[in-house]
Amino acid sequence: MQKENKNFEDLMIDYFSGSISEMDQQYLFDLIKSSSDFKIQFVEMVKLRAITFTAQIESEKKKNYNLLIDQISTVPTFYKSSSWLGNLRRIAAIITLIISVSVASYYVYKDITSQDDSTICFETFAPLGSQTKIILPDSTIVWINSGSSLKYNQAFGKKDREVILAGEGYFEVKIDKTKPFIVHTDSLNVNVLGTIFNVRAYKEDDNVIVNLFKGSVNVSLSKPGSAGLHIMKPNEKLVFSKQTKKIESSEVSASSSALWTTGKLCFVDATIEQISKDLERKYSMKIRIENEKIKKELFSGSLNLDLTLEEILSYIDVDKKFKLNQVGDTIYIGIK
Repeated sequence: MQKENKNFEDLMIDYFSGSISEMDQQYLFDLIKSSSDFKIQFVEMVKLRAITFTAQIESEKKKNYNLLIDQISTVPTFYKSSSWLGNLRRIAAIITLIISVSVASYYVYKDITSQDDSTICFETFAPLGSQTKIILPDSTIVWINSGSSLKYNQAFGKKDREVILAGEGYFEVKIDKTKPFIVHTDSLNVNVLGTIFNVRAYKEDDNVIVNLFKGSVNVSLSKPGSAGLHIMKPNEKLVFSKQTKKIESSEVSASSSALWTTGKLCFVDATIEQISKDLERKYSMKIRIENEKIKKELFSGSLNLDLTLEEILSYIDVDKKFKLNQVGDTIYIGIK
């Protein structure tokens, strides 16, 4: 039994580090389903992982790794084994290295005891003011932007490769010609085999935007049974209007759409009102524009998100006519 426990702990470490093989992953879940003790350990590790990547990491991201170790030492008391506590520290170290961008995210795990892989759901959130990098089981790399979430189930990589995106995500999809990779949003589905693209599908936005960097994607309506609407080519931008249900495409430099993964935002002829939505998500602040003329003003350029929100607003105020007034977590923009 001791050997089986050690094997389980090693599998857990591989699983949370993203280095587990498909065969070992299946064995891990078989162990969890066969033992209530293993199930408790797994669920508690998921809870610990969720706690580890809440928004507090964003505010404390410059602190050293020892602080994280101190937090982990508060693990529930039913873990009597010193070797298990040691493995928790090892797992935490691995997770810290994987999420190397030092941004906040948290994870939800549901129904590990179910026999149906489709009911086992993993969900990753990037709270406002943060972003996170995920490595999916098929080695696909996904960046999730501020205020976004990504879901996939246990069947991912076995029966299919389907994810559900709410918000914005940048995808570097691992090629697998036998299993298309599908991104589902509220309005559109993006179907690919292996490629690089960015999808922006915030619920509160009027448009869904897809930018293709490499390869090709087939974009279709999310409505069941909808045929493919558009096959995109590299450096093409597709804009779907939720109101008119129409698609417009144009040739662009697609790389600018993913600058947010490097701490920058790039805009081409964007209105101040549109820009303010991105800034609200990045800085977790509310922006209220009190002058209609200011809302419609256009701005083109790149914004460095290492600056404060006030510095950003001053930068986009080309004519220096903004009047800023902050009340609590809200910034009001008027005209001088």
